[in-house]
Amino acid sequence: MNFLQKLLFRKKNSNQTAEITIYYRKLCQDCDKVKEYLDQHKIAYNYVDCEENENSLPFPIMATPALVKGNELLAYGVDIIHYLK
Repeated sequence: MNFLQKLLFRKKNSNQTAEITIYYRKLCQDCDKVKEYLDQHKIAYNYVDCEENENSLPFPIMATPALVKGNELLAYGVDIIHYLK
């Protein structure tokens, strides 16, 4: 994990909460790939279903998955994995 990732993300099972959120849709293969990558690398994250929680979105999301920190879109699609590397 590089320096930027250490600043942005916290490991799972720590006492701290996740700072990033992945917005996804059901039956989304790219969403599954990103979730698998995050789990394998023990990156803590919140996971929000866009279809069920449309009102909780910080801004309109056109593509999923979307990686968001606060109200800032960091990356979307499988580019999330490249962003994290």
